[in-house]
Amino acid sequence: MSFQNKRFTLTRAEKKDAADIEKIMKSGSFRGGIEVQYLRGKDPLVSFEKEGTEAFMYILREKEHGEAVGMGGCIIRPAFVNGEIRRAGYLTGLKVIPEYQRRVLCIPEIYRFLYEETKAHVDFYYSSILKENVAALLLLEKRHKNMPEYRFLDTYTVYFCKTGNFKIANYQVAKCDFSQAEEFYIKEAQKYNLTYPSLSSNDLKNADFYGIYENSQLLGIGYLLNQQEYKEYVIKNYSGVYKYISKFPTRLLKYPSFPKENHSADYTSMGIMVKDNNIELAYEMIVQLLKNSPERDFIMLGLLEKDPLNKVFSRIKNIKYQSRIYHVTWDKEDKTTDELKEALLKLEVAFL
Repeated sequence: MSFQNKRFTLTRAEKKDAADIEKIMKSGSFRGGIEVQYLRGKDPLVSFEKEGTEAFMYILREKEHGEAVGMGGCIIRPAFVNGEIRRAGYLTGLKVIPEYQRRVLCIPEIYRFLYEETKAHVDFYYSSILKENVAALLLLEKRHKNMPEYRFLDTYTVYFCKTGNFKIANYQVAKCDFSQAEEFYIKEAQKYNLTYPSLSSNDLKNADFYGIYENSQLLGIGYLLNQQEYKEYVIKNYSGVYKYISKFPTRLLKYPSFPKENHSADYTSMGIMVKDNNIELAYEMIVQLLKNSPERDFIMLGLLEKDPLNKVFSRIKNIKYQSRIYHVTWDKEDKTTDELKEALLKLEVAFL
């Protein structure tokens, strides 16, 4: 299928497009109290591919000069939905360089093209939007003719925490090998929705895994994954209260460090899964991972609002931001939204 438009072309990205992708991603940032620019390392396509089994990424070019003015795509991931494995398509969102944001009027056609290109590989789609990205929320939450529906599922909170000194655990926490982590994960993951059927479904297979034990019984797992080689968070500016907080020695107050402006954050992604969503097990696992991690600006972990493990962070000082998670569909009769809401959602911050 070819993209039909008088002013723009939309084609699948290739390795040779790396410089254009980098230019597009550097052209803007998400504003707020902490203004962040998201980059994808030296090989952006490899970066996207690490997040699923296949990545359909597309470059939008204006026809007259062939300039790359936007990009977006869909990452294919297997996911549990009520105990069944389905093919999920995570929509990365459409990013357009600032000088073209009011000139690209073919957004419905772009969404339809992306759907037609990927629908044979996908059973359902989902996406996330930062709560501070008000323009995108206003555009996509309202129903428009020839546009997919963005059906709200839940709010997702990302917690940024300090690495280092925490108290000694009441449980034994130790490194475990991949096979042991995988066995525990598969049994637990199918109880939830949007979880992966295997830790090898994406770059999680390269994480450092830990187990939490009582009397040699494995009660939960956690991981630390360093993604800085292919996923960068550049702090562009602090404003409001953060302009002042960022100058304080926040680590002495048990808060994470604030990276310098125009510097990439030194971070690690964390994830956990514990038996029966036990709050004490989750707390012990998290604080021990924070203790065992190399010193970083911060470690980040994400949870859906309905997840009971959020209670852990009333006991751990943190900085946080939130996104909204959506089921995205082109079919008004699609029942997947209701199916996804039948079980607790769990998503890994490493791949949002």
